[in-house]
Amino acid sequence: MLAEVDHFIETRVAPAARAIDAEAAFFPDLLGDAAALGLQGLVHDDAGGLDVARMDLAREVTERLATHSPAVALGVAGARLSAYLLAKYAPEHLRERWVASTLAARTYGSFAITEPDAGTDIRALSTVAVPDGDHYRLTGHKCWVGFAPVAHVAIVLAKVGSTERDAPMVALVVDMASPGATGRPGPELSGFRGMPNGELLFDGVRVPRGDRLGVEGFAGMMDGLNMARIDAAAYACGLLRGALLAGLARAGGRQAFGRPIGDLAIIQRKLGRMAADYRAARELTRRAAESFARGGGGDQDVVSMAKLFASDAARRHTDEAMQIHGALGVVVDEDVNRMHRDAKVTQIFDGTSEIHETMLGRRALRMLARGEPLTAFLDADAVAGAGA
Repeated sequence: MLAEVDHFIETRVAPAARAIDAEAAFFPDLLGDAAALGLQGLVHDDAGGLDVARMDLAREVTERLATHSPAVALGVAGARLSAYLLAKYAPEHLRERWVASTLAARTYGSFAITEPDAGTDIRALSTVAVPDGDHYRLTGHKCWVGFAPVAHVAIVLAKVGSTERDAPMVALVVDMASPGATGRPGPELSGFRGMPNGELLFDGVRVPRGDRLGVEGFAGMMDGLNMARIDAAAYACGLLRGALLAGLARAGGRQAFGRPIGDLAIIQRKLGRMAADYRAARELTRRAAESFARGGGGDQDVVSMAKLFASDAARRHTDEAMQIHGALGVVVDEDVNRMHRDAKVTQIFDGTSEIHETMLGRRALRMLARGEPLTAFLDADAVAGAGA
């Protein structure tokens, strides 16, 4: 499969990547071609059921796509996320309606958590689903939502009956053709250009009570968010890989004072650190994907570590790649300039770097206080040795 993926990237994605970024142009034809290769369905079996054992393959595909176009990688992974949640938690009538069409890129699904006044602080959200007989009345405003302007279906996190901070939550599956449901573009973004992003608005939308994920809303969306964070780390790994390749090419080809700039120790140091951080980010992301592949939604600490490290490294080293390119690095349509803009996005979506740092530190302290083994923070063998 990876040979087919590489051919698809070489012949279809890479040639289109610069125009996708420059024009912020959506690419449904590429998503259709990706679906024909089965890329959206890598964690599904032939019947549309789940097979998360292939999550590490999905990670590898995401990285390879993101090396050339993170927007295309996000389009593929976004479809995978919606289909995963529907296949795992939705009732049969919703699975039959949406899973196969989403995997085939005939329909697009949105994953809607964030609101204008509720980002990292999810308990502050104000979208509310008021019980009304055999329906809910859904009212609220979601933002920074992938596929929002073109979504056919949205999985929406809402509070039940009240906007109180500790109100119970539900994840509703909303047909975006329903009266009162609207998707629209948001502000133009500097990175991941071409991937539709925007807002979902709900004005008293009637949603059947049975059109919900069969899991507590917050927990179900967090399960999906773990998958999204692994993909976010993989986008960053792709950007690191792209930055390293571009930096090497520029260092070997650019002349200064009669010799390649790659002969300078300072350039060699930049490239050496870039290579080391790429391999480290890739290994962490691989471990995160393997934890997800074992079932249970993955090891949230390893997932956070991968997303945090890879995205911060991608931002740092795409900056170094721009520096190696000199004045060419600040030209808008140069690949390294696009990578730098894309890398910044990876530090913000699916949990900012700061919230991942906070979560990891808080969990380590709590585990230590409870006397629990710190296996996610220290190598298991090292923990065992320390206690001997």
